Amino acid sequence: MLQFVREIPISIVLQSASSARRGFLFKVAAGFSKEINPLSGMSVNLVLVDQWLAELKKDLEQTVFQSKSESLSHAFAEIMAVTRLNLIEHAEKEKAQLISLEFKEERGWGFAWNHDQSPENLLIKHTHFLEGFLTDPSEASLCKVEFVWLRTPDCETDFAHEGFKVLKVLAAKNFQDLQTKLSLHKGGELDSGSILVEIHIHNLSRAFSISL
Repeated sequence: MLQFVREIPISIVLQSASSARRGFLFKVAAGFSKEINPLSGMSVNLVLVDQWLAELKKDLEQTVFQSKSESLSHAFAEIMAVTRLNLIEHAEKEKAQLISLEFKEERGWGFAWNHDQSPENLLIKHTHFLEGFLTDPSEASLCKVEFVWLRTPDCETDFAHEGFKVLKVLAAKNFQDLQTKLSLHKGGELDSGSILVEIHIHNLSRAFSISL
């Protein structure tokens, strides 16, 4: 089996329950898998895959995705469902398999799915920036903390707010303290049933990262 990923930028407009609209520029990465043809040594026709993504881009950029609440998670789930079904249909015609999809944007939002998950589940990602450890100037660091939540179906949780709630009570004295305190939150379950499955900490001042 040959696996590969193709990426394309897509602009998407989301509308909340209050009718307020927000625009996002996502980098969309689609992963595919297919048996290699023993005669040609080829797998999926990449030109054809790029055509699928170009058609998808056109469709998504002409649509306003609506959320039932002020939270974005419902709209993200709808976008993922539309995209996944679109690409699965194309892939099946070529006897290929869609194995992953990820949407990422510069302001910290992201969401992803892979073939090991059920179609109804979604990974929601949100990044926060933290000016930490200011008591001791030698320890002062700008950190980027990414929370990854496994969203349950029909969940309307504001995951950005949930991440903020975790960070605002930490009062970490140094990076090790931050790591220790954040690790206590991994695996935490919200009232909605959604679970904090991953935490990634990037110490931008010291140029290293860890994953919990």
